[in-house]
Amino acid sequence: MERSGSLASLVDEGAGLTREVVEARLALMEWEASGPRLSRELAALERQRPSPDAPPPGAEGNPRWGEYVAYYERRVQEIQQGKATQGPLRWAHYEQMWGWFTRGLAFERLMVELLEADAALPRAQRRFLGAFIQPRILRSVGVWKPESGLRYADVLVIEEGSPAGAPPRVETFSFKSRDLSGLEPDVLKTQMIEDAREAQRKYGGTLDIRRDSLQPLLGWDSRVPVQRVRLIYEGGKLKPHDSAKLKAAMRDAEGKVQGVEVLFQ
Repeated sequence: MERSGSLASLVDEGAGLTREVVEARLALMEWEASGPRLSRELAALERQRPSPDAPPPGAEGNPRWGEYVAYYERRVQEIQQGKATQGPLRWAHYEQMWGWFTRGLAFERLMVELLEADAALPRAQRRFLGAFIQPRILRSVGVWKPESGLRYADVLVIEEGSPAGAPPRVETFSFKSRDLSGLEPDVLKTQMIEDAREAQRKYGGTLDIRRDSLQPLLGWDSRVPVQRVRLIYEGGKLKPHDSAKLKAAMRDAEGKVQGVEVLFQ
């Protein structure tokens, strides 16, 4: 049994979360993280090199300390090889990033359950998938675009009930566990527009779908247009309290980024 809280414990082959996919998604989140980083100077990194046998106070017994050490060593090698432009995150901020990563996966699982329940309803009663006849809901599908490279869509929904010879309808979902509760209106608007643009850039437009099992639905061409991208934020305590300002920010984001629908769960 994998230790709770380790990277291996997040692997779920049946849901498309292979170890390769989990590692790729975590690496992307680390690369985009805004937390303080250590210097890229190799001499400084050598002096501060963490030891798997000497965790800092509070990290004793933490399954992620060993993974942090391995991550640190990989980043040093990448810097030596000229492949990295950023130093490693400090331990505290790596741990914080991990917390948001696992929270995001939990929110994603919840949303998949909601989408599956939605798909089971008659079309007229569906909240999300009314445009589909027979939707197939898939997690972490590899999709490729020239401008963004290979990414893994949180959820990709593809039509299994298309007429013969017709390209299938495809929609994508991007889920965000982001604390927006304390943001000022202008900052909130900027953040939501940025998130919508990211979702459109990675999961909108025309995608080259990189999953062999979907080839029978795609026909001879794995490139398909995405009809709609939905950006869905986790609600609850992460949601801004002022509903009027929140709705205004959502309208602004949808107005600035065509093809993206912004929602809260």
